[in-house]
Amino acid sequence: CSKMPPRLLIVGGGPIGLEMAVAAVQSKKWDVTIAERGNELCANVVAWEHVHLFSAWKLNISEAGRAALTSLGIAIPECKEIGEEAKADYPTGKEFLNQYLRPLGKYVSNSEHCKVMTETNVVSIGKSTLLLKGDMGKIRRKSASFRTLVVRDGMEEIIISDAVVDASGTYGNGNWLGIGGIPALGERTFASNIIRTIPNVAEDAARYLNKTTAVVGSAYSAITTISKLKDLAAANTAATVNVHWCTRRGNDDAEGSPLYEKIENDPLPQREALSKLANALAIINDDRDFISVSSTVDEEKKDEETSTNFRLIYHPRVQLESITNNVSDSNGTVNLLLRDVQSDTDEMKVIEEVSTVIANVGFRPDSSIYQELQVHQCYASEGPMNLAAALMSSSGAGSVDCLAQVAPGKETMINPEPSFYIVGMKSYGRSSKFLLSIGHEQVKHVMELLKEDVTVLHRLSCFAWAQTVSFHT
Repeated sequence: CSKMPPRLLIVGGGPIGLEMAVAAVQSKKWDVTIAERGNELCANVVAWEHVHLFSAWKLNISEAGRAALTSLGIAIPECKEIGEEAKADYPTGKEFLNQYLRPLGKYVSNSEHCKVMTETNVVSIGKSTLLLKGDMGKIRRKSASFRTLVVRDGMEEIIISDAVVDASGTYGNGNWLGIGGIPALGERTFASNIIRTIPNVAEDAARYLNKTTAVVGSAYSAITTISKLKDLAAANTAATVNVHWCTRRGNDDAEGSPLYEKIENDPLPQREALSKLANALAIINDDRDFISVSSTVDEEKKDEETSTNFRLIYHPRVQLESITNNVSDSNGTVNLLLRDVQSDTDEMKVIEEVSTVIANVGFRPDSSIYQELQVHQCYASEGPMNLAAALMSSSGAGSVDCLAQVAPGKETMINPEPSFYIVGMKSYGRSSKFLLSIGHEQVKHVMELLKEDVTVLHRLSCFAWAQTVSFHT
């Protein structure tokens, strides 16, 4: 029997992939390889380093991470109890990177049992066997190692491993804007006009000042973007910031159904402030060409108009029909055609001369890399079925408060494919309720399952070795 430690491939070196590597290194049971497509671990966080997290430090630091930082002699950010935090206790993405994630990256990189491969794109994962994906219930499938095709520096390479954890996330793989979830007409053609994340508008101010921006979406990423644009206007009073906000739902606050549901005694003040801002801005007023708001919005006085350089028009209950080139403008702007989704008359609206469309309509998982593995996905969320079913039936499933959820048991992390696990944001499919603290619990569950897998692999390996010896004697 082989005495070599089993090999673990972690796809994606984001926050949860990194936590997975830390736990595996600390177990001293695995030789770990991290395949990260960015130029550094947690490269996706760099893209939103300007954004404040909703959750304070306590919810973002794991026990394993705490132990790793302690071993390096690095100070651990103060973790106050929920409800006792000040604004400074809610890190930006940049602070999260510099004070926690990058030190964890240093910890795993320094380990002789962890290899970090950056700028590495995972193409496909399969099994080292003649069996095909459709071959069910074969014991050889359990003992067969994984073959993963990656591309690095323009060269293809095969990574062999005994287990694979997919922590590649969903960030950057945005949903389409068109009706029915498919691309709107022209959406692919004018992709350069579309941003699918929360942009750093202060860093790229020229793109938004004295220009028209359309923000699409009604989740917290959308109102975060709008809040950033509002701050940009406040910092540049000589210019105007014109915003069209388009949502599929409406703001029926008077009927008890506000655009952003109110959470009583919300424990996350950042979320509560954004909800109040969103519901104050989401006003329909046919008597004005635009909605103009002061630098601070008072819900009690939200109908009062104050002349400012931040101009917002709210378009409720619409979806994008098409994006077309604005032929009358040489600056590369586009026109948006919106369809009223609740009208029986096919009513349309046109927004002209839009420089940038910010599509904050959520992300979806890319399942193409494991198409040759046996993974049962939920048809609604596209997450792994066991976990998806548990999430839909859990006590916090219907709550708008993501803190109301609890991490399901380790059995929900199991896929039909032996020794293959999906963790992090990708495990939630299209749902946006994932929390880093949930990911930390997932890491613990998967480490327990991997321990069981090692036992099975060892027995199968010894059985195969014994069979070989018997054959030759």
